[in-house]
Amino acid sequence: MGAEDQLRVLKCVSDKTRLEILQLLREGEKCVRDMLERINQEQSLVSHHLQEMRKCGLVKTRREGKKVIYSLADDSIVKLLDDVELISKKFCK
Repeated sequence: MGAEDQLRVLKCVSDKTRLEILQLLREGEKCVRDMLERINQEQSLVSHHLQEMRKCGLVKTRREGKKVIYSLADDSIVKLLDDVELISKKFCK
């Protein structure tokens, strides 16, 4: 993975709403409606962020009837979230 790919991933998570979504998905898979109950954003914005994170490979989907269920693409995303939290506690005082 080169610097361009790494930068793409960092850009993909460098948004408050996206980080909130990833933290929710860390708890387990959810549909957009479930996320809207916990994130104070419009449905269209949450859906847009999910679509972008899907393009980056951070989240994956599955269908359950008419609902689209989102989840973290891989356990490494949990590690990324843990590392960001650790680094922010250490350096952002």
